[in-house]
Amino acid sequence: MTHAEMMAELMAARRESAHAMELMAQAVAGFTRGGHRGNGGNRGGARHPEGPSSYQDFLKTHPPTFMPTDGPLDAEHWLHISEQKFLLLNVVDEQKVCFVAQQLLGSTSAWWDTFHAMQQPDHPAA
Repeated sequence: MTHAEMMAELMAARRESAHAMELMAQAVAGFTRGGHRGNGGNRGGARHPEGPSSYQDFLKTHPPTFMPTDGPLDAEHWLHISEQKFLLLNVVDEQKVCFVAQQLLGSTSAWWDTFHAMQQPDHPAA
């Protein structure tokens, strides 16, 4: 493989990774607007009689963590499994983002911190 071919492959992988991160940002933002193809705040989903679930309840379902990846399908799969966990519990929309943000590892966690800070109304870029 030539140097130019390696650079082209590296750039393609970087674009795929950026696309995966953008998909994840859209999906996580969707949690705050009523769920990711899911239960819309668990209206109609499984309910616990004691009220909204805690983060500890969520952890008991063994939710997956998310590491940096080049494949957009990996992010989609992670979000799908997370939404399934929300269906098991009485997780309200406001909790979903907080819960899944704790499952981000490595550079995805740093990326989320930056993304979330930029979404705040008092942030100059918002």
